[in-house]
Amino acid sequence: MNLHIALSSDENYTPFMATAIISVIENNIDIPDITFHIISVGISKESQGKMKDMIAANNRKCIIYDFHSSQDIVGEFIFGVSKINKYARLYLPKLLPETVDKVIYMDCDAIVLGSLKKLWEIKIDKYSFAGVEDVVFERHKTSINMPVNCKYINSGMLIFNLKKFREENSLDRVEEFMKSYIKRKVKYSNDQAVINALFYKEFYILPPEYNCITPYYLMNSEQIMTIYRMKSYYNDEALQRAVDNPVFVHFTPSFITRPWVKGSRHPLTKKFLMYLNKTPWKDFELKKDNRTFNVKLVGILFNLLPFSIFLKVLNIKRPKGNIK
Repeated sequence: MNLHIALSSDENYTPFMATAIISVIENNIDIPDITFHIISVGISKESQGKMKDMIAANNRKCIIYDFHSSQDIVGEFIFGVSKINKYARLYLPKLLPETVDKVIYMDCDAIVLGSLKKLWEIKIDKYSFAGVEDVVFERHKTSINMPVNCKYINSGMLIFNLKKFREENSLDRVEEFMKSYIKRKVKYSNDQAVINALFYKEFYILPPEYNCITPYYLMNSEQIMTIYRMKSYYNDEALQRAVDNPVFVHFTPSFITRPWVKGSRHPLTKKFLMYLNKTPWKDFELKKDNRTFNVKLVGILFNLLPFSIFLKVLNIKRPKGNIK
C-alpha cells in the first residue's frame, strides 16, 4: 500500500502541519510507504528543511511543491486571486504526478488518532470527493446556488479523486465558477464553497470519525441541528462513536478556543501538544486568544448557561463570524 497525503500551508501554519504529520506517522506504523505532498504557499526554506528532515527521520517520503513557482503548471488564473492559499488544494490534480490517482487531503489544524488504512481502501471511482458532512446554515448553500437539501461537506479532510478530476477536465469548471464567484464577492469564499457548489452530486459521504470537528465535543445531534438550523445530520450514536474513537480530529473554530491558544478547553489539547512537542517546533509559543469580543462573549455564555437559555440569547443577536 502506497498512501498519499497532501497538506497545504503558509509559514504561519507550519508548526501545525508538522504536528499533523507526526500524528499521522505515529498512528499508522503499519503503513510504511507514506508520501507527504506539501503545498508551500510561502513556507520558508528553513522551515521546508526542518519538515523534510523530520519526515525523513521517520522513514517516510516528502515532496514539497512551491505553489508560487508553479505558474507554468497550474496556469495564470489563480495568481490573480487574493489569498490564493485558500484555493491551492484545488490544483492538486495538476501539481501531483499523474501516477497518483487519489490523495487524502487534510488541513493543518488537525491531528490523526487512528489508522487511515480503511479510509484509503474506500472505492471512490465514481465520486470526485469523499468527505464528512459539515455543520452549516442554509445561507452557505444558497450563496453558492447549492440545493439546500444536499449535503455540504467539510473540506478539511477529503479523499480527492485526482484521476476523475483530470479525465473530466474538472479544473476548467472550477476556474469558470471562480471567475463568477469572486466577481460576486460571495461572503463564504474559499475552496470548500467551490467544491460544494460544483461537486455536491459527486460526494461519497464518510462517517464523522473521519473529520471530528469541535461541535461534536460540545453538543449532541439535536443541539447541532438547532444551532445551525439544519433539518438532518448524523445521529447521536454516530457522533458519540466519532468522539470516542476519532480517526481525524479537526480543530475547527467553535465556542471554545483551539489547542494552540493559551488556556484552550478543547478536550484533546494535551494530545495536540504531545504531538507538537515531537516536532522541530516544540518551542512554539502558544497564541493569545484574539477572538472578537462578541465571539468570546458567546463562548462564555455557551459554557455557563443551560442550552435552552443560551439558544434564546444567541437568537437575539448572532455575532458576525464563524461559530463552528
